[in-house]
Amino acid sequence: MAILDHIGIAVTDVPQLEKLFALLGLRKNHSEPVPEQGVVTHFLPLPIEQAHLEFLEPTDPQGTVAQFLAKRGPGIHHLSFRLKKGELDPLSARLKEEGFRLIYPEPRPGAHQMRINFIHPASAGGMLIEIMEPSSLATP
Repeated sequence: MAILDHIGIAVTDVPQLEKLFALLGLRKNHSEPVPEQGVVTHFLPLPIEQAHLEFLEPTDPQGTVAQFLAKRGPGIHHLSFRLKKGELDPLSARLKEEGFRLIYPEPRPGAHQMRINFIHPASAGGMLIEIMEPSSLATP
């Protein structure tokens, strides 16, 4: 079985993304120039217990995923970060205070009995980032 090593993300504003991901509890631990590739790489370790690939199959032709596919074609849609129960609302408030734009004014229900919201790509380096926590319906 292959083990996910990293997700490479092309970026233009490293300081802004470092600020955003620090709010999510992830901090850069290594930077390294790779002249052969014409880049400087910056690594933020992920505390992965068990991660998943989520395939988003649209059922509503007017839904956001269907629109994404029509505009961009298949590919990575979002990154998702799971929080502990009770952390979504305070983090959402902090993100707003720090100038990050959320998609929804309030969290909505998501898969696996989670409460979810998304950080808008316009304030997250072009990435759609989901933040989620177990809902009150979820079993501990």
